[in-house]
Amino acid sequence: MKFGFRIPSLKKRIAARTSIPRFVRHNLGLKAPRGLGWLTNPKKAMYNKVYQQTSRGCMLQLVLIFGLLSSVCFLSACDLKSTDDSTYEYVHPTVTRTGKVRKAYVRRKVSYSPKAYKSRARSRYYYHTRGKYRR
Repeated sequence: MKFGFRIPSLKKRIAARTSIPRFVRHNLGLKAPRGLGWLTNPKKAMYNKVYQQTSRGCMLQLVLIFGLLSSVCFLSACDLKSTDDSTYEYVHPTVTRTGKVRKAYVRRKVSYSPKAYKSRARSRYYYHTRGKYRR
């Protein structure tokens, strides 16, 4: 009896779907209703019940492991500045009104000093009016 993970086999999977007994049973309608395997073949039904309880499929675990590895690789490859550097900030990815996705990026923090605020207001006015009112 097997304990632990079941190893997937493509060869066995195809063989089970294309076997001659299965083809005959399905075409002639000789299938027993679900759960009546105990009547048709009790030894096989008992074996299958124990097998299903003692072994597990491995696909879910493989997906979880792959997901964890890819997230770790992504975070280690990310070139974000460290959090103790206070001159930069992380801008999260966003979706615009039209459905376009903006990528995440790192930018310098916005200064709130009076001089910087005045400079921003001037440049915003300049680009808003397209330079019509230059001095």
